[in-house]
Amino acid sequence: MSTSYRFVLSLAGVLLASACSSDSGAKKPEYKKNPDPKQRYEIAVALDRAPGAFAVVDATMQFDITNMDCLPPAESPSGVQTTPASTFLPIVLARIPDGSYKGKVALDGLLDGDYFGKGVCKFKPVVASIIFKATGADGETRFIASMNAEEVRESKSKTNYYWRGGYPKEAKLPNYPDYGYSDPMEFKESLRAELFSISTESKVAQP
Repeated sequence: MSTSYRFVLSLAGVLLASACSSDSGAKKPEYKKNPDPKQRYEIAVALDRAPGAFAVVDATMQFDITNMDCLPPAESPSGVQTTPASTFLPIVLARIPDGSYKGKVALDGLLDGDYFGKGVCKFKPVVASIIFKATGADGETRFIASMNAEEVRESKSKTNYYWRGGYPKEAKLPNYPDYGYSDPMEFKESLRAELFSISTESKVAQP
């Protein structure tokens, strides 16, 4: 995974945390879900050599507003825009008998609209993220797999590798977001026998 893509995913995590914070002074518009999406895909997620059970599996699709001029004027003293330009729709993943997961996502899951009286806000899908945690306890490692919107649209499959020793948590890095590597050779040789993988695949959903 490239450094720039890791940054996008890390930023997505920060934005998600900000959007969920009850202390934020940002406006929280209720963007409208598309009642009849056409760009529907099925996401399959499989683990191999998992280090233990994962009681928490969360998945979301991130959408970004592409034209910031549709947002209301910044209200903070610093002039920083506080209205979220990103929003996240949940992806419901069901565990199937073989231990893998399946869920559906719509790349046109949000409706463009004039939400602030400043013109039509236009959404683009950005990334589908899946987060695994051992129990959900504070401090546990977040093992994160993802597919960007183009990978979903093109029915790609991908596999990322993670160090098993980070489960359930890193001793020195609480709440560590582990994005893994697409190439196990990225790990030092002494760790390569201690890896597990998360594979993701998309395909067009059947009507």
